[in-house]
Amino acid sequence: MPRLSPSSVTLLDGAIVLSRRDGSAKWQARFKNGSRWIRVTTKEKNLKDAKDVARELYTDARYRVKHGTPAQSKRFKDVAKLAVDRMEKAMAAGEGRRVYRDYVQAINNYLIPFFGTHHVDTVNYPLIQAFAAWRAEKMGKEPKASTINTYNSALNRIFDEALMRGYIAKTQVPILENRGRDAQRRPDFTLDEYRRLYRGLRKWVHEGRAGKSSDMRELLRDYVLILANTGMRHGTEAQNLRWKHISTFEQDGRSYVAMWVKGKTKPRELIARHSCLTYLKRIHKRCPDIANMSFDELLRSESNHHVFRLPDGTATKNLNQTFRAFMRDSGLLKDRRTEQNRTLYSLRHMYATFQIVYGGTDIHLLARQMVTSIAMIEHHYSHLIPRLRADKLAGRVRG
Repeated sequence: MPRLSPSSVTLLDGAIVLSRRDGSAKWQARFKNGSRWIRVTTKEKNLKDAKDVARELYTDARYRVKHGTPAQSKRFKDVAKLAVDRMEKAMAAGEGRRVYRDYVQAINNYLIPFFGTHHVDTVNYPLIQAFAAWRAEKMGKEPKASTINTYNSALNRIFDEALMRGYIAKTQVPILENRGRDAQRRPDFTLDEYRRLYRGLRKWVHEGRAGKSSDMRELLRDYVLILANTGMRHGTEAQNLRWKHISTFEQDGRSYVAMWVKGKTKPRELIARHSCLTYLKRIHKRCPDIANMSFDELLRSESNHHVFRLPDGTATKNLNQTFRAFMRDSGLLKDRRTEQNRTLYSLRHMYATFQIVYGGTDIHLLARQMVTSIAMIEHHYSHLIPRLRADKLAGRVRG
């Protein structure tokens, strides 16, 4: 037991120690519960009142341990900040998942403002239901199921932190539900629309003004075609792609293109359609600083240059605007089936659709290629599965 200062006061034969920190008029209580020391403020300046509070805290802690619950809890906001700090350190070290940013935003903007003053062990089902109503009011709409998944995952990060630190017991973690509205079907392209897309891009590229405008159109053309033929995510996966992440290999007498990508999810290798070699070689030839090497030499050099960049070396992040301008000019901006505007993400949805309908790709293999769950593939693309079994459903094959 630590040495007592002359101003310390003991209770219950030394089981409880009361003391005051320098510069504070309020009494602090310290007692041992099992093998662990617990320190807590009584919030009282009067010694008599502080003694009464300390006895209550001590009795409550012993009761908690006896009944299998933690002897000490913490306010939700304090545990939430610990969880945020852990995720931010993981991201800074390059080990955290990109989705951690979404969790941190949900915690800071919604979870702490609502649950902050509650103790983490008092967050129960009725309180979570109240939070759901408050969140919908603050958002001005009922969130989608995918949005609620993000909030549930962020909340579970906080409960995990509390469990690890002994602030709650496993039996105190509430079950989180998701009754959000289903996401709308995502806009993609039909095969005829995709043909209009790549033929239109070929013509549109040559209509741009010489200089950066033309360079942006050239880059967009190859960017679109690579996304459409890999299922790569627009954004961080594409922006993080370097030449050192691309390789070719032979298998059963055929050559293949592999790309190592990382972004929203864990890093993965994807296999690109062979046509991507043409698009990659076009980008290579437009970059003066690497054009002096052959394409094979470039891949072997493990160059750290971005793949998607302009001839002057700029890794632009403005392809969204250029894509929207092309879609507007070509009349392809709005998906007539969903009434939604198409974006660069629509190319990933198109890739999944084409792999299922025209490639006959098994959804388990597709989920691995795109690094998404089988449940997500089934949810968004189940309406296409009958086409995979068209012959069997039409009675044209046996089995």
